[in-house]
Amino acid sequence: MTSTPIFLNKFEKNMVFVATKIEQNRFISSIKNGMISLMAILMVGSISLIISGLGSLFSPETAVSQFFTNYGALLQLPFTFTFGLLSIYCAITISYHHTQKINVAPLYPIISSVMVTMILNSKMIEGSINIAFLDSRGLFVAIIASLATVEFISWAYRKKITIRINGLPDMIAKTFESIFPLLFVVMIACAISIASQALFNQQIVPELFTTALAPAVSGIDSVWGVFTIILLEMIFWFFGLNGYAILIGFTLPFMTQYLSLNAANFAQGLPTEHVFTEGWWGAFAACTGSGITGAIAILGLMSRAPQLKAAGKAAIVPSLFGISEPVVYGFPIAFNPYFFFPFVLGTPVLASITYLIFEMGWVRGPVAQVGGIPTPIAQYFITMDWRGPIVAILVILAGFLMYYPFFKMYERSILKKESERQDEQQKYAVLDLDF
Repeated sequence: MTSTPIFLNKFEKNMVFVATKIEQNRFISSIKNGMISLMAILMVGSISLIISGLGSLFSPETAVSQFFTNYGALLQLPFTFTFGLLSIYCAITISYHHTQKINVAPLYPIISSVMVTMILNSKMIEGSINIAFLDSRGLFVAIIASLATVEFISWAYRKKITIRINGLPDMIAKTFESIFPLLFVVMIACAISIASQALFNQQIVPELFTTALAPAVSGIDSVWGVFTIILLEMIFWFFGLNGYAILIGFTLPFMTQYLSLNAANFAQGLPTEHVFTEGWWGAFAACTGSGITGAIAILGLMSRAPQLKAAGKAAIVPSLFGISEPVVYGFPIAFNPYFFFPFVLGTPVLASITYLIFEMGWVRGPVAQVGGIPTPIAQYFITMDWRGPIVAILVILAGFLMYYPFFKMYERSILKKESERQDEQQKYAVLDLDF
């Protein structure tokens, strides 16, 4: 009887240790924070794409449809200048967050990171600069270039490998101090780009990355990739740790690339090719919150146990916006053996089934990033497909059925404890002790 708690305690201790180490790693933390900072830019581009896509809701003969056809390119300009230059924005956000981690003044490291990213992700073709790879295809180059650039500049400052001229005003002195580190990283970036094109048939670095990372990219955007990631997320959540926050640093670069490719296809009227994006994770795999926690909130509202009914009332509105903490910590789900099987094992199975629905083309893949929009409206804008909200409702229903027997067992245990407590109180009331 004591082996299970001992095992859980050891497992919890190890999970906390691993999660803490991941969170404390400055490189992973900078990548995670930098990619999260891109969400605002992605949402601006997504809103533009959603607006331009509204024309498809009207008959081609109508004046409204003609308006969207005539001005579609203009309406998509914000999309072009956000998704099309995503690597530049990534270089800015990641280098900024990394400078905060290692206490370096951010201005010149950010400028250097942008310059290195532009050099590595572009090439000269007949006297013109081709910047096609400054979109999501250059994300991984931007990530590595930004981290390496900031680290080198920080090292150069610490070792005083800079140009120092006494007596200059502070701002001018800092400018001179940045000249050598900036010149060095630019020369290294140019050398890498030239070598890459000379050795690999005029391919620049992001083209090589695309080839090298193809197995990893296709592996994550698969039913087994989804199952593994969601399983790990649920294990973390069960032990009270935010699994999404821990894993997002690893998965977000891939998911952002998938979204960008889908959005580009959608803008050109082509079928989407990917499923596993941040929007899909939050709106479908984690519909109403990680673990489909909205289904538990609904069960709470229907419960005979006052404690669970109160928790359901508190959690139902947040769950519409994908906030799972009120359920995970309020019912609770964390450390609750009654919910281990449906929450930890059932959720990734349900996510995998949902993934297959998208992969088979029954619903358009995600094409936009939205935030602050409740279920099931968010599911429509993420996919721009009327079937998206239907899938979301079916996911909630499936979650409801999945949790129902386990919830009832937990409810009975709560009611039993409440009944025993009331019986105990009645025993003392009968004694009528008056001190």
